Amino acid sequence: MKLKCWIIGLAMLAVIGQVEAREINILFMGNSYTVRHNLPELVKKVFEEGQPGLTVNVERIAYGGQDMFRHHDFYFTESFVRLNSITIPEINAQISIMESLLKAGGPPTFLSAYYEKTGLKPVVWETIEKYLGTAVKNQKQLIERVENNGRVKWDYIVLQSWRDVVADVDAGYAEYAQKWAKMAEKEGIKVILYITAPHAQNQEPVTEPVELAQTAMELITVRQLVARIHPYAVVPVALGLKNIQMNGTDLKFRYINDGHPNQYGAFLTSNMFYAAFFRQSTEGFYYNRVTETKLKDDKTPDGGAKTVIFDRATKTLLQKAAYDAVMEFNAGLGH
Repeated sequence: MKLKCWIIGLAMLAVIGQVEAREINILFMGNSYTVRHNLPELVKKVFEEGQPGLTVNVERIAYGGQDMFRHHDFYFTESFVRLNSITIPEINAQISIMESLLKAGGPPTFLSAYYEKTGLKPVVWETIEKYLGTAVKNQKQLIERVENNGRVKWDYIVLQSWRDVVADVDAGYAEYAQKWAKMAEKEGIKVILYITAPHAQNQEPVTEPVELAQTAMELITVRQLVARIHPYAVVPVALGLKNIQMNGTDLKFRYINDGHPNQYGAFLTSNMFYAAFFRQSTEGFYYNRVTETKLKDDKTPDGGAKTVIFDRATKTLLQKAAYDAVMEFNAGLGH
């Protein structure tokens, strides 16, 4: 009953937001799944088309292949989330911790403890070292931004999952989403959960859903997470893919030579963001094209055209699938 009331309340807030909020600021936190196709800009485009008069300001902080655990414990993305309130001495203290980690010459013990708890495949320390160096530079640039009156009060933060949702709401993505949610609440920021689906993306036509057991497990964990932190919206991409794949599909949602979502995956995801945020369908929107941002000789990783312009039938299918998946997920919260 409590969850059902929460869902109704969210729907009312979404309607109110359309009337009162003429400008919103969204920070996307993640990795290449956020960077590719410039997903924040796609979300901005579909939001502004569907809500005339609304201005959506988007920024991103992303490290390739990294997750919410490493954003939190290694790269101190906290500085960016707290851009409206954090002090320069606090940022410098975080820089000092990162520089100490770099000087240590090896991984801290809490890294192996995280992987023992989750059962996930460990990430090599050299990868984290590389991004620690990048994170230090980002933090120093953030100091300059603060000094130049570049503070921002985020209205929403997007927490992107990345092969880190496990069958335990107190481990992996769910554990760290709770940490980020507590921080966001203190800052007056609402949380959006972006649940990616690398396991469910098909690179060839399929006759049935891909890795259905993984999708089912993730949905259970995420619903448990929702019951704890009550996010503003959830974008369950695997559920959208499952429904499209259920009776077979010739549509492909990832590259063969890359492993990332292709333009079809990005289009589905951005429409799901709209459905999750506004509780409305995008059917009938003009938005109909996605351009790949990682190119070789002006071609996609599979050698295709960098821009896909979706025909009406495909566009409508994906728009409807996006809305239906979000509504199905939300309905499941009341069970």
